[in-house]
Amino acid sequence: MMIHRSVLHTLILLSILPLAAFLPVTPSEAAGAGGAEVVRISPDRSQEVVARFDALIDSQELPDHLMAEDAERAGGDFDVGSYFEVLDRLWMEFGYSLDYVYDYAGIGGAPVLYARPADQPAYRNYAEYLAADAAKSPEEREDFYLRHVQTDGTAESFFQLALLCIQGEQFYQFWHAAYNDDGIVCDHEAANASLDELRGWVGEDEATIEGLLSDLAGYDLAPVVTMDEEMVKVEVVVFTKWGGFLQRSMTVKREFPHEILAEGEEVLVAYDCGIMF
Repeated sequence: MMIHRSVLHTLILLSILPLAAFLPVTPSEAAGAGGAEVVRISPDRSQEVVARFDALIDSQELPDHLMAEDAERAGGDFDVGSYFEVLDRLWMEFGYSLDYVYDYAGIGGAPVLYARPADQPAYRNYAEYLAADAAKSPEEREDFYLRHVQTDGTAESFFQLALLCIQGEQFYQFWHAAYNDDGIVCDHEAANASLDELRGWVGEDEATIEGLLSDLAGYDLAPVVTMDEEMVKVEVVVFTKWGGFLQRSMTVKREFPHEILAEGEEVLVAYDCGIMF
């Protein structure tokens, strides 16, 4: 039996090409526009980190002494330095500590993170923090904490940076501060679990919850990190009772300090619990 010359040439070519050339490219290995590296973070690993972070902040009960304007912290208050036991690919710039003051205003209260030189005393209270750089927004201040948080340069470290940015000020929340409830979900099991509060506190009917999950079913919830030589974009899905399931994005400089260059938000599945404080 004769084989056509072009077919024979193709067979020879296939025999000498490396096997890797024919293996499917996984999302974690895909190249984006302009040669950027696109990494899909493992849902299992990323959700484990989120769960540990949630457990840490949810275990903190607001002390009575912070429920006053210009309240001062006391020994035994939550140490945000423990974040780095969970966010193990991040650390503070040498010579700095992660710290916070408490902003209480009667109808709400929440912590405000900042970076403190380790050899300097902490701000006494929120008023002293404001007075130190009153003309600037938190992001413009020299002590803005994200200016002094370092990564190990991996895609997972930038995911952890986004987690810190989105949920780092969600402990010790009081009243109106509870609107800041964006919680990262990395898989559909976590999305279902995030709706448990709707079943209980909100009292939402099961049909509505099943409808939300059905509408979400077609989405891949795994975090995605896109890195080029200069910038890193992190995309995560969050759930909030006052908005539903959203895709949030954060673009930062790849090199330290990781200045935030852009932030974005897209509604995937809309929901509003209807509760107003």
